[in-house]
Amino acid sequence: MSRAERLFDLLQILRRHRRPVSGAVLAREAGISLRTLYRDIASLQAMGAQIEGEPGLGYVLKPGFLLPPLMFSAQEIEALALGLQWVGRRTDEGMGQAARNVMAKVAAVLPADLRERMEDDALVIGHGWDRPQPIDLALLRRALSESRKLSIRYTDEKGARSKRIIWPVSIGFFESTRVLVAWCELRGSFRHFRTDRIEAAEILPERLPRPRRHLMKEWQKTLLPESDSSTRYSVPCSHRTRETPMSQDIKSADLVFYTNPQSRGNIVHWMLEEIGCPYTLRVLEYGTTMKTPEYLAVNPMGKVPAIQHGGVVVTEAAAICAYLADAFPEAGLAPEPKHRGDYYRWLFFTAGCLEPAATNHLTGWNPSLDQEMSFGYGSYARVLDSLSAWLKGRIYVAGDRFTAADVLLTSQLQWGMVSGMIEKRRTFEAYIEAHVHRPAAKRADEQIETMMVQKAGQAA
Repeated sequence: MSRAERLFDLLQILRRHRRPVSGAVLAREAGISLRTLYRDIASLQAMGAQIEGEPGLGYVLKPGFLLPPLMFSAQEIEALALGLQWVGRRTDEGMGQAARNVMAKVAAVLPADLRERMEDDALVIGHGWDRPQPIDLALLRRALSESRKLSIRYTDEKGARSKRIIWPVSIGFFESTRVLVAWCELRGSFRHFRTDRIEAAEILPERLPRPRRHLMKEWQKTLLPESDSSTRYSVPCSHRTRETPMSQDIKSADLVFYTNPQSRGNIVHWMLEEIGCPYTLRVLEYGTTMKTPEYLAVNPMGKVPAIQHGGVVVTEAAAICAYLADAFPEAGLAPEPKHRGDYYRWLFFTAGCLEPAATNHLTGWNPSLDQEMSFGYGSYARVLDSLSAWLKGRIYVAGDRFTAADVLLTSQLQWGMVSGMIEKRRTFEAYIEAHVHRPAAKRADEQIETMMVQKAGQAA
């Protein structure tokens, strides 16, 4: 790395920190020694950068200093292209067009080799969850930018309609939904409104009583965790964490659930709500807390979900569902012995055939005829045809009641059809419709949505 690049990187690091940051932290982030850092700080100050502070106290960059930018690196180009693709697919038409315009402008000034990197399709954004939006999101964005109140007509999850005056604070764009955070005058507190449930909206002439950035800070304070330093989320679980002494009976042992709201852990979250046993939630982040030595001792793959039940560790969503059904028979999530064949068949068909077939299909790759015998699932079409034939006219996968296999299969089909991984079929839609409104599923969804909103607030 040249000295000019090193100085530029140091400026970028300083810009990320709004408060004084120690030299040790800066040196670590920049990958240089403290001695080199002090020399580079002095060089930037000599060039006119208003960097205040001194060794032992910390440094902060005052706004206003501009250093001519260096050319993007290849990895930065990939990150930029991927982010703009996401905006183009996951936001409203106006924002999507703006993202495409940015891509065109950036590509126009890049050298030929980097332009090819930006236009490369090695990294792609799949289709999101397309839900009808009764209102234009551009209207909500304008209310945010102008700091004005909104009058909305809203339908909640129970179908109850209401008219409200709200103070818009932020919009969260998630894979499964879009959420408007706002202060609700009707409820006298912050509320999260799904935009697909806003039937109508009108920008009012009244401006917000307080600056939006102040409202954002007030909202973020409502999301601070109450305890448990291992997770940054405070989730209102229906089965609260409890302290229980270890005993010989494994059923009375503490149940710890490791997850992330954007993972297969959501399947297990639903399963835990179904069994009704208190559990301790540990929310981990990709690339950081999932890779710590402490968690790798639980799951060497460094992935979620995983559970610890007394001295037992179980990973993989299908295995966890099967284990919990057996460990808590009183929940009735394992079928009678005469139906266990169908139960195990489709439980592991979902994990061993449906998911890999759907994942490969999404990437545009399917086994050729001569390759099918080498893959456990054979072909994508055969997997869907076999499953569709079994589910036709059925409410449950095995027997005449809901089981852990239904939790896993419903979750996989719902997410697969939403993301475009699995072809939409009426048989699949009828099957999942029979289960997604179960009280346990709704509780899990509400807790997951709360975690997603909190995560967005902490990243803002």
